[in-house]
Amino acid sequence: MRIGRMTTWIATAVVTLGPANTALAQGGFARVGDVTRVQGQGTNTIIGMGLVFGLNKSGDGDKFAQTQRALAQALSAMGSPVESLDDLSEAKNVAIVEVQVTIPEHGAREGELLDVRVSALAAKSLEGGMLFVTPMIYDDPQVQVIFAKASGPIELPDPSKPNAGIIRGGARMEQDVVNNFVATGRELQRIGIASSWVQPDQRYVTLVLDDAHAGWSMAAAVAQAVDAGLKQLAQVERVALAVDPKSIVVLLPVHQYEDPVSFVRDVQQTRIFMESNEARVIINKTAQTIVVTGDVRISPTVVSQAGLTVNVVNPPPGEPPPTPVFEEQVFVPVDKLEKRDAGMGDLLEALNRLKVPFDDRVAIFQTMRRSGALHARIIYEQ
Repeated sequence: MRIGRMTTWIATAVVTLGPANTALAQGGFARVGDVTRVQGQGTNTIIGMGLVFGLNKSGDGDKFAQTQRALAQALSAMGSPVESLDDLSEAKNVAIVEVQVTIPEHGAREGELLDVRVSALAAKSLEGGMLFVTPMIYDDPQVQVIFAKASGPIELPDPSKPNAGIIRGGARMEQDVVNNFVATGRELQRIGIASSWVQPDQRYVTLVLDDAHAGWSMAAAVAQAVDAGLKQLAQVERVALAVDPKSIVVLLPVHQYEDPVSFVRDVQQTRIFMESNEARVIINKTAQTIVVTGDVRISPTVVSQAGLTVNVVNPPPGEPPPTPVFEEQVFVPVDKLEKRDAGMGDLLEALNRLKVPFDDRVAIFQTMRRSGALHARIIYEQ
């Protein structure tokens, strides 16, 4: 691989990458729980609309009729009805807000205190505000349950966003929220899992691979590991089946019906051999980071971008790469004596040595991917 940037002077920098520098991880052992979650194990959000008092003339005032109506209703409920909304037109210390509470992935229990996020609809600032007691409901109107009540003084963690704040431990749970992670075969068939192995009256747990590990080979590997480790304990011929690139269905043995948690523990602690991940180049333009997973290969190619030329050359086995002939260029040759394509690590190392700007690197990767020279998926993160 040879990489050069046009300059007004002549120089050469040589980088030889040995196996220790270029070798990617060939694999290792991890637990099933490290790469999957149990379906049903996830966060939920409850919401509400409330009033904030105590603002220093930064409230809604008479510019927002909804606030006046909500304030009138609140006063009426407290035994202080108002005759006309005009009586509240000068109430500039009040604002109507949206309130959200995130219930953790393992659920929540009655009496538990959770943080509250508060966002103003019209007020410019919530500084010094106090949230009036606000009932919290699920975002499905068919679920008519008050799950929590939120109230308390508002903090502004980001001074640049004074209309959004947080109340630490401001929501008290009024109901238990328990995530159901066991499903019958009939329920699985209803959502489209059509395997004859899944029986309607038996019970199952579904493992979901995280996005970084999702793929056909990983799903199959997890199913095989769980099958090999637990089918004897479950006293069945088969205990796990990969049904798609993200999902593995695991049979819950009859003798574990009364204690599914301990069986899920055994599943999550099952060891699995981690092969090299799917070849991916993950680009975060906001943080300006590039993460490479798996064994990303690069075929012989030449790319020119903004005065930078990338020339990937794979010499015959046992022969050194040809000596580059250049004028008014900076070259970073990377010796590749192995009988294989060049790797992404080699390319990134060379680009680092040349201090190539982030945007130019991204443009080079995109061009190489479109041409078929970069053998990996490119994934963009926010």
